[in-house]
Amino acid sequence: MKKRGALITPQIQTILNSSERDEKIKALFADMHSYDIFVLCENLEDEQVAECIKALGIPTGIDLFQQFDDERKKQIFYCFNKEWMADILEEMAPDERADFVLFLPEERTEEILPLVARAQRLDIKKLINYEEGTAGSIMTTDYAYLSKDISVKEAVEKIKLQAFDRETIYYIYVIDQDRKLLGLVTLRDIIVSPSHKKVSEIMNTNVISTHVYDDKEDVARKLSDYDFLAIPVVDRENRLVGIVTVDDLMDVVEEEATEDIYKLAAAGEYIDYMKSNPFKVAQQRTMWLLILIFVGFFSAWVLEKNEDALQSAVALSFFIPLLLGAGGNAGTQSSTVVIRGLATEDIKMEDFLKVLRKEVAVGAIVGTIMAALGSVMALLLNRNHELGIVVGLSMIASVLLAVSLGALLPILFKKLKLDPALMSGPFITCIVDIVSLIIYFKIAAIIFW
Repeated sequence: MKKRGALITPQIQTILNSSERDEKIKALFADMHSYDIFVLCENLEDEQVAECIKALGIPTGIDLFQQFDDERKKQIFYCFNKEWMADILEEMAPDERADFVLFLPEERTEEILPLVARAQRLDIKKLINYEEGTAGSIMTTDYAYLSKDISVKEAVEKIKLQAFDRETIYYIYVIDQDRKLLGLVTLRDIIVSPSHKKVSEIMNTNVISTHVYDDKEDVARKLSDYDFLAIPVVDRENRLVGIVTVDDLMDVVEEEATEDIYKLAAAGEYIDYMKSNPFKVAQQRTMWLLILIFVGFFSAWVLEKNEDALQSAVALSFFIPLLLGAGGNAGTQSSTVVIRGLATEDIKMEDFLKVLRKEVAVGAIVGTIMAALGSVMALLLNRNHELGIVVGLSMIASVLLAVSLGALLPILFKKLKLDPALMSGPFITCIVDIVSLIIYFKIAAIIFW
């Protein structure tokens, strides 16, 4: 399948083969956003992309390089000589750079890092040591800062000097000589304040921050709760070590949502679907399907144990799919709502009784409606009042059981420090199927025999 920029690919290739390629490439992409350039270049060969990056130079070429995913970045990176590799690492955003270095083979990083400027090299080593999934692993060290004792006029000059290579200058952090976080001023504060005032007079000392080892999901939630564009990251001594910006957390939110969706469907861990082969996809899914089949054996065992009941009242078997489908779907709905509520913290651990009461009420209403419909269907198809009663009662019991398990099992997993998303729809369905069959045959035994 052709990619988005395929139509212009021949034109770019022609320019790259010309004698004045650098000037023509700059003219072609002049005033374009790096993402738009990426769209036009993604269909090029790796060597051709590398030539475009060289022609565009700093910072546009680096911004273009950062648009590619890690695997394509690596292939493009290998097209440069070692000096260019070092230059690229020096100019990349600190968080992007650290992630990319971790993606590269260790022997390649050992070759390149000695050529990188000392400041950037130390920054790389610091960032890659933070545990994956923490604030430290996604933060950038390119933040704007001021000391509290300078005037607003002096602050403007210092911000001008820092603006060229900072992730954002809207939030400026006030720190002391030991980098301890003292306060925060915004660019607006600086602009509207009298030039003679001290930074200490206009700064906000009530700074919302996050710890360097906090989970990145908690960081994303805090940033969303306070509606910030960035949040400072501090260590145990309250020293400012970096910031996490909203664009970094958009990737985190997307990644976590994707992982949860995969778990809800019992589809294994996330992999790039379009780039993976069928065997890899099958490997991801097989384990979970085998587990579900093993759980499903219990349903077969229940049916086998009630073989005599099925033979004496064959009509019971007609409504098994209806009963299991209703219970499984109701349980999946309940578990999905609760899992999402736990993820967004709309539902707290202490709310489990409220959640249970609400789901039981919902289950009673829905179960009654479905039971009435099931009973009518049994009467119409079989003309058997007793069968209608069995189907109706079993339907109510199955739905009530399903919504209760769907609500409580994710909360139990959360309590056990496990991911609630593991209690996915397929697992809830299997458990509800087994118990619903037992309930069905018990009620049938009471009514018929």
